[in-house]
Amino acid sequence: MPTPRKRRKPADPLEAYRRIRKPMPPPERVMPDKRKKMSERDAARDAREEAP
Repeated sequence: MPTPRKRRKPADPLEAYRRIRKPMPPPERVMPDKRKKMSERDAARDAREEAP
């Protein structure tokens, strides 16, 4: 009686790409968050506009 064959899991379509390309490290310089400066600038402008 022959032994049953093991099923191969579905092939990963990106496997060949992953073999060639190595994962890239994260960027060293992080882009600064400009929301705080923008909100401070908007608050200062609003204060100037409200002043008589």
